[in-house]
Amino acid sequence: MASRLDAKFFRKAKKVNRAVELTDTEAFIPAVKDTPEIRVPLPIRRIKTIEERQVEIDNRKDQLQALEETIEVERKSLLALVKSYNTQEGSISEVVSQNLKIKTLMEQRSSLNRPQKWIETLSGLSFKDVFASKRDDRKIGADVYQIKRRSEPITSLYIDLEESEKPVAKPVTIAQTVAPKTTVPIQKTAEEIATGAIIGRRILKKKA
Repeated sequence: MASRLDAKFFRKAKKVNRAVELTDTEAFIPAVKDTPEIRVPLPIRRIKTIEERQVEIDNRKDQLQALEETIEVERKSLLALVKSYNTQEGSISEVVSQNLKIKTLMEQRSSLNRPQKWIETLSGLSFKDVFASKRDDRKIGADVYQIKRRSEPITSLYIDLEESEKPVAKPVTIAQTVAPKTTVPIQKTAEEIATGAIIGRRILKKKA
């Protein structure tokens, strides 16, 4: 199976402690001892236009609005089930099932609002930085992890081009035009015909 430019590829580079090198069309991990060189093709992409990005943003807003309406309906159903359970007319399993359903919908809403999440390490923080204390300047002594979120994922900024859309380099042909040689007839005078012709600086004369 051919390697791809994904997280597994970069984990391999980290494992062999080699930096990923790039060419115009490929990324590769140099060979190390018994480990062969690994090459993967670089994706061919183009940046989306403002109009294309706006269409995607509008679609996500429509999905969020529909999801909000669904959550509101399911919450009302949950409230009715809770009331029914309190009056001993309903079962607890129905309440739990409905609650899990709403939890799933809310997770979908969170994914639409902030589709991309990652964790960053913040080192060297003090208790003052974390707890907003004015006096305790002691260093925490351990890494602090912060969850970062992005409302528009990186993948929404570009489009992967298909094979048919990839730009093809056209061969460059250099047309060489050679001007035709033109011969200009030399007009000789009667005196030159009688005495000879001048070639360069030499004069050839007819023998008497």
